[in-house]
Parts: sequence; structure tokens; C-alpha cells
Amino acid sequence: MKLKGLRQLLVATVTSIAMAGTALAEFPDRQVQVVFPWSPGVAYAVSQVVADRMGKELGQPMPVSSLTGASGVKAALDVLNSPANGYKVFDGYVAPILFAPLLGKTPFQCEDFTPLYGVGSNGFAIGVRKDDDRFPDLPALIKMAQENPGELRYSGAADISIPHMVAALMLKNANAPARSIPYNDTGEGWKDFLSGELDFMVLNSGNYKANKDDIRVLAVMSDRPMSEHGIPGPIPKDFGIELGVEGLAAVGWNWWVVKPGTPDEVVDKLRSAMLTALSDPETQSKINELGFTPLPPETYHPDFYVENCASVREQLQAGMEAIQWEKEMTR
Repeated sequence: MKLKGLRQLLVATVTSIAMAGTALAEFPDRQVQVVFPWSPGVAYAVSQVVADRMGKELGQPMPVSSLTGASGVKAALDVLNSPANGYKVFDGYVAPILFAPLLGKTPFQCEDFTPLYGVGSNGFAIGVRKDDDRFPDLPALIKMAQENPGELRYSGAADISIPHMVAALMLKNANAPARSIPYNDTGEGWKDFLSGELDFMVLNSGNYKANKDDIRVLAVMSDRPMSEHGIPGPIPKDFGIELGVEGLAAVGWNWWVVKPGTPDEVVDKLRSAMLTALSDPETQSKINELGFTPLPPETYHPDFYVENCASVREQLQAGMEAIQWEKEMTR
């Protein structure tokens, strides 16, 4: 009986291993969902461009599903609470995978995910109304803020958001305090800005494309020699003004990640399909047309994910300190 039982156990084990191997070899045998943390818009369209190209490689559709809430954390938790089988990919932006953990609002850290590749970046810029002749350039705005501490009003979206941090850090480095007015509804912020209630705005490429006839860009918030983020304009360094952050800490970016524990064979298939998609000139062209910049896969490669998380986290911490300085200076 014991020998028979052992044989049955061995047969069952071998069968289980074989079935698992077959399942991995056949991945995916159904659609793979990309979980997007914001409301549908331009960034959503960028994700669908990449997902569509990946789906062709994988032989299965890859729909992008919007799941909003808690500044993107709800979508991250949805993926983490799903099976580790590769059928849910999280479109991870800076806010949910780096900023929210920095604020202690998540049970996870950026490094807790298994990375695929970085996708794209979306730049920020300082913009003023086209008919506002007080600010011919960024130095003029800085000078007015220095001479009138706390009198200039601006919005960087919600309070303690990434665009807010980037602007506050630049203003802190220039000792030019301005008053940030938070808006959870960015539409209301733009309405107040265009009506003259705000002096300047921190805008992204989507805002720029929608309002470019009514605004002037004073500076693209980047440390790169030329704007690569869908917004034309000079950068602070052109005027001798220090931005305070470098690389993609100054812009919105996203890495696609999966739940830790996802089988290596599945991760490899997703990475291979994603690399092909991101390397496709047609995919890159579509992303550029939407006002985003494709991230080079050789740089935003899974091998460099942990290093990128650590670097940007440090810079975001500096941005939080700048916001605290701003609040103290404008009380």
C-alpha cells in the first residue's frame, strides 16, 4: 500500500509540474489587462498604444482599464491583490509607486514590484497668460517673486503633488517664494488662471496642447539641453536658474510592473513583447504625437529599476522639503 501510495504521489507530482510548465509555455492564453491609475486621457492613449503593440507580439488583446482612486494607489493595490500570474500589469506612475510610499500612504515600496520597462515621460513647464506682459521670461517672474515674497499665486495641481514639488524646489533654490493654490479639479485651476486669479501655472504637455493659444511657456522644467517632453521652450538652466532635480524626477514618468512572485518565464515573455513594442518606430512616433517622450529601453531597463527608484525618491524628498519651506515663507 505504501509503495502504491508513493507511486500515486509521484505521478501526481510529475503531472502537476508538467501542467504548470505547459501553462507557462502557453502564456498568455487569454487577454492581459493593463491597469491604468488615472481617468482616461492623453496618458491613457499612450498606454493603449504600447498595449496594442504588445498584444500583437503576445497573440492576445491587452486592454487598458482605468481604475482611479487614492492618487493611483487603488490601482497598484488591485494588481498586488491579484494572482501573480502576469495577467495584470500595473501602469505605474511616479505618484503611486514612489510618492505615495514616501508619504507613508501605502503598504508597499517602489522596489516591491517586478519591473518590465519604463514607457514614457510627460514634461512640466511654467506657463503664464499670453497677454501678461509682467513676465517676458522666467528671470522676470523670479525677480518679482523675490521682491514680493508670497504675493504671486500659482497652482501645481493638488497640494504636495509632483508638479508642485518641482516648482517649489526651483523657487526655493532662487529664494523666490510664491503662494501655491491647490486644486484637486485641474479644470477649476485653469479657469482661475485664465481669468487672472493665478499668476502662473505648472502645466503638462496635455495642458499645453489644449491651451497653447492662450499661454506662453517661460521654462520647461527639465535639466536637459532641449525640451524632450512635448512642450517647446527654454529650460531654467538657460537662465542660470537651478531646477534642483535632474532626469525624470522633474517629469511624470511611468514604468510597467507586475506583482512580485510572477513566474520568471511569464515576466520574460512580457518583457520581450514590451521591448519589441517600445523599439518599434511606429510606436515611438505615436507616443510623440500624443505629446509624450518614449523612454529609451536600454536606459529604463529592468536592471536599472531599483536604482531609478532610489534616485528619484531622494529628489522627491528634496521637493517635499521645498514645499515646507514655501509654506513657512508664505504664511
